[in-house]
Amino acid sequence: MRAFDNGLGVNGFAGDDSLSPLGSLHAPYLPKCIMESTDTECPWGAFDVTNTNQLTTRPETNVTRYYDFNITRETVAPDGVEVQLLLVNGEFPGPLMEANWGDWLEVTVHNNIPEEGSTLHMHGILQQETPWMDGVPGISQCPIAPYGTFTYRFKPDLYGASWWHSHWEGQYVSGMSGPLVVYGPTHVDYDIDVGPVFVTDYFHDYYTSIAAGFMENVIDVTLSDNNLINGKNSYDSNGAPLAAFNFQSGKVHRLRLVNGAAFAVEKISIDGLNMSVIANDFVPIVPYSTDVVTLSPGQRTDVLVQATDDSTDSRWLRVYKPPNCSPGKEGSYLALAAIFNEGADRTKAPTTEAGPNAYSAYCGNDPLSLTAPALTLTPPEPDVTEILPIELRPNGTSNLWYMANRTFRVDYNDPMLLNAKKGDLDFPHIQNVHDYGSNASLRFIIQNTGFQPHPMHLHGHNFWVLQEGACTDNETVFPRGQGRHGDGEIGHMRSPSQMSNLFGGRHHHHKLELAVTPVEEHMVRRSDGLNFGSSDYGSCWDGSIVNPTNPQRRDVQMLLPGSYIVIQWMQDNPGLWPLHCHIAWHLTAGFNWMILERPDDIISGMPIPDAVAQTCTDWNAWTSNHIVEQTGAGL
Repeated sequence: MRAFDNGLGVNGFAGDDSLSPLGSLHAPYLPKCIMESTDTECPWGAFDVTNTNQLTTRPETNVTRYYDFNITRETVAPDGVEVQLLLVNGEFPGPLMEANWGDWLEVTVHNNIPEEGSTLHMHGILQQETPWMDGVPGISQCPIAPYGTFTYRFKPDLYGASWWHSHWEGQYVSGMSGPLVVYGPTHVDYDIDVGPVFVTDYFHDYYTSIAAGFMENVIDVTLSDNNLINGKNSYDSNGAPLAAFNFQSGKVHRLRLVNGAAFAVEKISIDGLNMSVIANDFVPIVPYSTDVVTLSPGQRTDVLVQATDDSTDSRWLRVYKPPNCSPGKEGSYLALAAIFNEGADRTKAPTTEAGPNAYSAYCGNDPLSLTAPALTLTPPEPDVTEILPIELRPNGTSNLWYMANRTFRVDYNDPMLLNAKKGDLDFPHIQNVHDYGSNASLRFIIQNTGFQPHPMHLHGHNFWVLQEGACTDNETVFPRGQGRHGDGEIGHMRSPSQMSNLFGGRHHHHKLELAVTPVEEHMVRRSDGLNFGSSDYGSCWDGSIVNPTNPQRRDVQMLLPGSYIVIQWMQDNPGLWPLHCHIAWHLTAGFNWMILERPDDIISGMPIPDAVAQTCTDWNAWTSNHIVEQTGAGL
């Protein structure tokens, strides 16, 4: 029978009675690959990190890995406080999904959530052969109706660490998510794969009530109640068991760090040890050493850590969300997990102290100059350059996020990809679809003059990150000086101390109000035609590129307050792809830009299975007798 909570644990650390085996002392190490009974080596053969472009070349194993997911809503208490959570197969976090590079994955999802649809999105998977399996309701499919079933079949085309989650509203904030590992070649040797370190902020309120607060005219920033490592931490010193990991003295260990948070920037460190960074998202990189890894929501980093030689050593792994980056209640910012060498006394908690940067207040990722991909790929001159300034403003009934004067809302009953396949490319304005035709490469300059951070995520692609920098002057961004000025509530970047106050770092109460001001009605609007609108907005970017022959690549990049980022990708994957902020509440409030990529190829050559249209038949049948409570944008 499934546990109600994470159990009594063993000496304060999670045991075999917890809601998930992840982060417990009995959790097994991961293999270098999944070996079939007759295998003598991993199935990718001569394909390697530095010579094989995994965006265009991958092995064919002719193996399918099968998973069966049952989603339920139940009362549980992972940190000792009873809450409503969405569990997958009775686990929180949901089950670890594993495959070899070159396999197929087949996941059958049974939605047993009363009154809620759902989907399953494989974060960072390109879906190059199956764009209809991206798992985004109203875009690639209709939602899976309550008590309905849908089977996702796709190839994990990249390798490394990631996660899966629902893309219905903010369901993943209330539990519907879990880690994904795709085994592939490595360019740095290691001895032991410890597996996922899945970190999240955590809320005692169900996601629907939090999202509703964000959609009011005055935004109630619901502060997170806790911070979890593999679904484990105590709350207010209540004795709920902590996560723990097993090391072997003198060995090199691989940890797969994943941030599945709703909002929080997470700082991950290990007392007294450095980490060698070997991959960001699904991109292997030239290794570099650090004592703290910073992950924004949706990001992943693989690190190697050498254990000390003394078999009796133990130490803390720390996960910290800086108050100035992430809203939270007092006492909610730090999660601890023990690391025990094989001979350590597991009846005693570690006594090590935090390193000098464990509690750094910096919200951004490591410098672009540190992150060179192991496989060199050089971006070409783009065919299209877009400038996208970001704003938060009221639309009369709610506060919405706008990119280049456009916001977003999905229609669950009318998926965009199915319409595109039929040749219907006249999308409603509110769906914020932009047709980039067959242009080979797109470059976006995304500009954030406000005081909130935005982890920007693109579906269907890894992108190059060409540059980042300051962007604090609205007169630079908006045309003819029509942006807000210094007296505007979100006109300029706030100082770190102001941001800390705004985001709750020094507050003891539960909610904090942020005011917004209307935008001028006469602002120049972006063109939706072939003139892609670059001339409509000023640019904060000076045209420079960090490491122009081999810039960093990943699928989420943090866009800091008062800053810009420049990203670029190849249009090599026909489909409809969201470009969105991965803060759950920002996406709920319309922070999404839809990329329509190579529509002619969608119309002429995309073999969408009938099962995808069947989701709409089932969903329409359910909605004909039920009211759908769509809080905001729907994603």
